[in-house]
Amino acid sequence: MFSPFHILKVQSDGILHWMEGAVSVERAKARMKILAASTRGEYVITNLTGKKIWIESEGKRIMFQIGYNEKELNARAELLRRCGHEVISAADNEAAKRVLVSIHNVDVFVVGHTAPEQTREEMVDWLKASFPKVKIVALIPSANRQLPHADYNVVLNDSYEWSSLLAAATS
Repeated sequence: MFSPFHILKVQSDGILHWMEGAVSVERAKARMKILAASTRGEYVITNLTGKKIWIESEGKRIMFQIGYNEKELNARAELLRRCGHEVISAADNEAAKRVLVSIHNVDVFVVGHTAPEQTREEMVDWLKASFPKVKIVALIPSANRQLPHADYNVVLNDSYEWSSLLAAATS
């Protein structure tokens, strides 16, 4: 079948990667939306004359993390960025509340593990009340110290479990 329109994905290095062809720009746009839902990023639709239509998907997932130790907060931020997420960090509950007054689009909250349990529970409860549709991942030092209102409790030293739950939470 002749495909006068081509859907290309812009890779992180800026190189265009051909995904598939389409018979009309409408079908290309519809198909691009499906592709973007499963693989976030920027897409380009081109026609035979070389005209480009730039279309972006929803963009990076926004991860908001509340940490209680600057070194661990920075390390997690770097890891999350390497996984393709946009990361916003706050050093404690009060700082998080101040920042979140002006932010309305967050995909997942990550609550660190180093503060006292009551402090962390208060943050989870406040997030649930203020952002009821946003998933909360609580990092926990051991399986027997879960935060009951968090959507996911992830043992901190289990990186496989943490990565898979973050992936599930952001889908």
